[in-house]
Amino acid sequence: AEWLVSGMKSGHIGLWTVRHDEGRRIALLAKHKKPVSVLRISPDEFGLVSGSWDCAVLYWDLNCGKIARAFAGHLSQISSIEFRPTWSRESFAALSANEKVTANDDADEESSDDGSEKEIGLGDPAFDAKTTSPVLLTTSIDGQCYLWDVRAPRTLPHGFNPAAKTPRWATSACWSIDGSRVYVGRRNNCIDEYDFAMLGAEPVRTLRLPLNSGPVTALAAMPNGNSLVCASTDNVRMWSLGDSPRDAVPFHIVAGHHGSTVSNILVDDQARYLLTTSGNRGWEGTSNNVFLGYEISPLD
Repeated sequence: AEWLVSGMKSGHIGLWTVRHDEGRRIALLAKHKKPVSVLRISPDEFGLVSGSWDCAVLYWDLNCGKIARAFAGHLSQISSIEFRPTWSRESFAALSANEKVTANDDADEESSDDGSEKEIGLGDPAFDAKTTSPVLLTTSIDGQCYLWDVRAPRTLPHGFNPAAKTPRWATSACWSIDGSRVYVGRRNNCIDEYDFAMLGAEPVRTLRLPLNSGPVTALAAMPNGNSLVCASTDNVRMWSLGDSPRDAVPFHIVAGHHGSTVSNILVDDQARYLLTTSGNRGWEGTSNNVFLGYEISPLD
């Protein structure tokens, strides 16, 4: 890595060097009006998606530091942003080659050959869950879970309905490793599992943690496709997504965090390391300011 990004309470986003002249800020992205709550770099590493307490989701072009497009629809503070994993760096490179977007504050138009401006070249394509389109998943603290086709910034988002009697709350969501499922952590000790091909439907399954676990604040899918790492107030757990005997416990405890709010979980692509951080990100919960790293070993 040569640089990193950080969100600020002021709503600004800093771009910093980490290899040459370490710690120097080389750019400041300013558009959000309230604290930045989540940042996600695009798979091609030329774009950055930011979410804020001002309910805005913005796609930045890192080549020029301008907003390439904006996604409007959330009514509360943005809590998580994830690209669908079926879209690789090569896929984004191919998209960029076919679709040149003019970076501007409105982020809705493209330059044509004659110098005039028109809508994005791909138009407003229909959202098709059966094709590997560049899909963005966003959640907000009020429980909204939306899916966006990044080629069509003017279309309304598509989302999933929460299960009956589920509190309107979500701080984390993630994709399965193959992009076919979406997992959303809920306040009532549950994780809702959705089928990507069934937009607008209720969860196909709900993973229920012990009653005293507390809200699920962070999620990460394991590259093996069989496990989901979830964090609640009492512990971090690695949940088996396969069929387990009825009397078997479907998860393993990952010791380390206990009694504090986990803000983030990161698993590297090769499933060698698991990283967790503690923090409430400005919402409810307590933090012990702990960062833990784990080495992952397969079970015999």
